[in-house]
Amino acid sequence: MPRDYYEILGVSKTASASEIKSAYRKLARQYHPDVSKEAKDVAEEKFKEISEAYEVLSDPSKRELYDQYGHAGVNQQFSGGGFSWSDFTHTDDLRDIFGDFFGDDIFGSIFGSRGGKQFRNGSRSGESLRYDVDLTIVDVLRGKQIEIAVSRVINCTDCSGTGAKNRKTEVCGQCGGRGQVQQVRRTPFGQMSSISECPVCNGAGKIAKEKCQKCQGRGRVEKTSKVSINIPPGVDEGSRIRVSGQGNAGYNGGSPGDLYVVVHIKEDAQFERDGVNLWASAVTTYPKLVLGGEVPVATVDGEIAILKIPAGTQVGSVLRIPRKGLPKINSPKTRGDLFVRVKIDVPVKVSEAEKELLKKLDSECSSATESKWKSTFRKKLGI
Repeated sequence: MPRDYYEILGVSKTASASEIKSAYRKLARQYHPDVSKEAKDVAEEKFKEISEAYEVLSDPSKRELYDQYGHAGVNQQFSGGGFSWSDFTHTDDLRDIFGDFFGDDIFGSIFGSRGGKQFRNGSRSGESLRYDVDLTIVDVLRGKQIEIAVSRVINCTDCSGTGAKNRKTEVCGQCGGRGQVQQVRRTPFGQMSSISECPVCNGAGKIAKEKCQKCQGRGRVEKTSKVSINIPPGVDEGSRIRVSGQGNAGYNGGSPGDLYVVVHIKEDAQFERDGVNLWASAVTTYPKLVLGGEVPVATVDGEIAILKIPAGTQVGSVLRIPRKGLPKINSPKTRGDLFVRVKIDVPVKVSEAEKELLKKLDSECSSATESKWKSTFRKKLGI
C-alpha cells in the first residue's frame, strides 16, 4: 500500500498551504539526488515520493479528493493512472530552492533518467495549458459536454518541427550533436557537475542550414483548434479535468503537454451548495405550521417535490428531502439531500374579513398565553 501523503511530508491533516510548502522545501533539500547523502537510487525514490505528496496536498481540489477517497481518488488525475514526473506542476518551487546551484538543470539526474520532461538530445514535453469554464448547478447535476477553442503551439508542418527549410539540418558545432553542454561549479555542497541544454541548438543537437520561412526557424507555430471536453457530474469548484496531449507541442520530438480545464461554479439564485447537499427555502402559512400540511418545492432536477410540514413546525426550521441534492464525483447514482428552510409570507395588506379572523385568533392566542404564564408563575410562587 502507498504511504499516506501527510505522513510523507510530516504534516498534520489540518496543515495549511504554507506549512505543506515549508515541509516540502525542507525535504527537497534533503533528498535531491545531487545533494543527498543517501544512495542515489534511494534518494531519487524518496525525492519522487515527497514530490508526489506535494503535488496532491498543495492542490486544493486534489487534496479534497485524497481526503475523501485516498490514493484511488487522485490516481485518475495522473497520466497512466499513477504519478510520474510529467505530472509535476511545481517546477518553479524547485527553481526557487536549487536555481542558484543548478541553474536551469535542476532535474538533470532525475527527469533525464526517469522519463520525465527532459530527454536525450533535448527532447522534452511541451508546456501544459489552462482553460477556465463556468458551470451552473444544473451542469453539476447532469454533467456537460462542451467544445472549447484552444490557442496552442503545434509543430510546423513545413519543416516537421525542425525549423529548417526543406528539413535540412547539420550537426551543432557548440555541443557536437549531443544537445547538451557540461559545466562544473563550486557550491556550498562541494564541486558539482551539471549538464544543461545547449544554448545554440536548444538541445536538438542539430541546427538549420537555412531557416524555415513559415515558422522563422522556431519549428513551431500557433494554431487555434476545437477540443471536446466531457465534464462528469458532481464536479466541485476548482476541479481540474486533464485532457492529455492537448497542450503545446513538444520540443525536438518530445510529447505534447496537456490541457487542464479548471471548473468554476456560478452562484445560483435558488440553491446554495454544501458539498453534495443543497439548501433552499420554502414559503408557507401560519396555519400549516400549526396544523401541518404540504408545500411544493422546486428541485434542481427541474421537478416539483412535495415537502411535508409536521404540525407545530417553527419558522426557520429545516426539513429534509432525501436524494434531491447533487451526485458524488465518480458516483453519479449516489446523491446528497435537499435541505429546506421554512419561512412564512407576512402579507402587507389584508381584507376586512381577514382582519376580523386575525383579531379573533390573536385574542384566543393571547388568552391561552396569559393563562399559561399565570399557571407557571403560580407554580414558582408555590400558590
